[in-house]
Amino acid sequence: TGPWQNYRLPEYITPSHYRLTLHPNMTTDTYTGTNAMTFTVSQPTKYVLVHADAQVAIHKVTLEHVVGGATTYHGLKIVREFRYPEFEYYVVETDTMLTVLGDNENYVLTMEFSSSLVLRIVGLYKSTYTVPGTGEEKAMVGSDMEPTDARKAYPCFDEPAFKIRFTTTLVHEAHHNALSNMDVDKVVDRSDGLTETLFKESVPMSTYLGCFAVSEFVSLEEKSAKNGIPLRVFVPPHQKDAGQANYALDVMKIVFDFFEEYFGMDYALPKCDMISIPNFGTGAMENWGLITYRETNLLWDDRESSTANKQRVAAVIAHELVHQWFGNVVTMKWWDNLWLNEGFASYFEYLGQQVAEPTWQIMDQFLIQDIQPVLSFDSRINSHPIVVNVSTPGQITSVFDTISYSKGASILRYMREILGEEAFMGGIRNYLRKHEYANADHHELWRDVHTSLTINIADTMNPWVEQMGYPVLSVANDGTVTQDHFLIDPNADLSGREPSAFNYKWNVDLAYYTSNDPTITKAATSKLYNVFPAKQLAIGTLNPNDYFKLNPGQQGYYRVNYEVSMWNTISQQLLNDHTVFNETDRSNLMDDALTLAPAKKITYPQALNMTRYLDNERGYLVWDAFSSGSSYIRIMLESTLIYPDFQAYYRNKVKPAADELGWNASVGTHVEKLNRALCLGLALRYGDVDALANATDFFSQWIADSSYYLYPDTRQLVYRYGIADTGVAEWETMLQRYLVESVATERTNLMRGLTSTEDVTLISRMLEYSKNESIVRTQDFFNWITYISYSTTGNRMAWAWVQLNWEYMVARFGINDRNLGRLVPNIVSDYNTDVQLWEVESFFARYPESGAGASGRISAVNEINTNIQWMKENQAVIADWLATELGN
Repeated sequence: TGPWQNYRLPEYITPSHYRLTLHPNMTTDTYTGTNAMTFTVSQPTKYVLVHADAQVAIHKVTLEHVVGGATTYHGLKIVREFRYPEFEYYVVETDTMLTVLGDNENYVLTMEFSSSLVLRIVGLYKSTYTVPGTGEEKAMVGSDMEPTDARKAYPCFDEPAFKIRFTTTLVHEAHHNALSNMDVDKVVDRSDGLTETLFKESVPMSTYLGCFAVSEFVSLEEKSAKNGIPLRVFVPPHQKDAGQANYALDVMKIVFDFFEEYFGMDYALPKCDMISIPNFGTGAMENWGLITYRETNLLWDDRESSTANKQRVAAVIAHELVHQWFGNVVTMKWWDNLWLNEGFASYFEYLGQQVAEPTWQIMDQFLIQDIQPVLSFDSRINSHPIVVNVSTPGQITSVFDTISYSKGASILRYMREILGEEAFMGGIRNYLRKHEYANADHHELWRDVHTSLTINIADTMNPWVEQMGYPVLSVANDGTVTQDHFLIDPNADLSGREPSAFNYKWNVDLAYYTSNDPTITKAATSKLYNVFPAKQLAIGTLNPNDYFKLNPGQQGYYRVNYEVSMWNTISQQLLNDHTVFNETDRSNLMDDALTLAPAKKITYPQALNMTRYLDNERGYLVWDAFSSGSSYIRIMLESTLIYPDFQAYYRNKVKPAADELGWNASVGTHVEKLNRALCLGLALRYGDVDALANATDFFSQWIADSSYYLYPDTRQLVYRYGIADTGVAEWETMLQRYLVESVATERTNLMRGLTSTEDVTLISRMLEYSKNESIVRTQDFFNWITYISYSTTGNRMAWAWVQLNWEYMVARFGINDRNLGRLVPNIVSDYNTDVQLWEVESFFARYPESGAGASGRISAVNEINTNIQWMKENQAVIADWLATELGN
């Protein structure tokens, strides 16, 4: 027994400084290092616990008592060292008690260690890239430490509440340069031919934010407007020469300057760098002063990258720059409040993008990028609250999901709507100032925002963050509003629902307008809470053809269900003149209707009636809401006899928009270009002969001539639908072009095309290729398998392959890898037969250890059961509706 049996480090040990030296050797693919960890204790103890992964070999451990800068006691006696694998601890036991020290006294625990740079893309690791033209392969070393992977790189106190100053030294070959969180203090050429780059001491920061890179990369640089801070982007020379980093630097400069003013706090470090990592497991990582990116999220090529790629680059850069304040300056105390990092970054990234690209309608896109997708996820019986108890690395990594990111962002957006901009940002700036270089939780956020307000923010917001889900507001024609916990599965077993102190009721700030008065009315006194069974809106007298619309702009985190007659009125109004509702409200209505139907809140004919006007619709937000909302019906019906009718009906609806937008992707606004790719994709999916003819013609010309130019916005569609109707020779041509492609976004397009084939032999080859790092980078492994599973044949083969190769994947990635945890649910969640359910449950029984995939497994089984029931109840109803609409 001992303190190592608690998954949290002892609070009575307080680390304050790392003197960390790392020497990555790209020739031997190993590294060595030393970490001298300074700490104090607040109560006597004989045990010092640090985190250290099993793959980090510890060679030598010393413990010293230091007064000032001089060591007064050498070699405090260590009587025992051991690992406690369950919580990844390395424990050092002394022969005498470590006691509470006086001022200017510390203990220093020094560990010498070594490990491998390969076979993983977390911790400290090696990555390779190929120089176009020469074919030369080069290596670099990067790192990725969040959430609990710093311990995979070196012994450390790997919890976010410990804010530690780093003094880092990187040892490397002379032709490499080294980067870390801080700017360089000095560079020393050693007698053995190696170089030491020493960095200045950092500000106090959480261990997961430490970052280290050794490479031959070069940089582009700007200076911040306020304090002249260097803003740099590091990439391989060929990417700089091709101009692929220019856009990233432009966005970085604009957004950085904006946030420094908007947050009311100067940036904390003397420099801010961004670097692309050729093999990177996540999208990006906000390491303080050295932000790391997957190449597709940092690089943009004006000839080869799409409009969506460009928006993605701007979004991710803005997101990571928000973190330099929210997450880095102020950090959550524990991973249960991850949303204080990710929710803030996911919301404020929109403000950064809006400043960088004011013509993109970016604030409206919040609906389709964040709130509508997370409403779908959060309607499951096994969703989880924003603030959720987590302990193990598997549980911690699993909460890096849409709840922490998108629901967190949606709740902040909702809070801003309730409070108004001035009160909201005043409170947020107060929160930053009060917890600078420290940690906080959501209770402290409410207190800091509350200081300047008359309403109780904690009472208003806690139901939204401390219980899962959200309400559906049912509105009678007289304006009476009631609320219930919305669940997509109408047969969900509520006995399995986690108990809630709020009884699954929420404070709802209501807003609405009517057909008689388009002015938005806020029902300030109509807060809905569990003490109120119902509220009545002051809507006045409504005639039979009048309507009212709740939740204008979908600012609130809830769904709205109207009476049958009101839904009929709204759908008829859309047919008569859809423009009386603005685009955001049409998108909101579409999203609500197509989600309320499977939950049995409205009938499928009521929901599908909302799509009858779509041949007149040109709005991107609406088509996106339709595409997402109707995809469930499409997937469920795909193998049934009524699917051709489904295709025919929606082919006719999307064709006018697809034809009008056309294949000339060089014209149109940013949003029109996004809509072009979306609508043409729907037309192709529904079998439009003109769209298919164009795609296959473009594909044939590209196969015949590699220099034939395909517009980036529609290029992936051409690859996907072109390869489906061709043979092995064309696929082989695409594979060769994929293998030599140097533009990251184009490589992804080609990957998506290759995996769209229905050829069994080719699919089998691709599944085995996933094990070959020279063909499929580790960062792309899970996308590669998931893309294969999107086709009917590919899905069955991918599912069989995953079952046969599960032990291989666990050995390669670890059971706590969140992408591994999501893989099986991604493949099987759309299954809708008893046989498929048996297959999935049998697999889970054979491999019960689930790690980061525990909640995903529960969700997958629940969804398959729901799908089976859906098929029994809805096929005939939808078939009849389609037959009527098509005149069959």
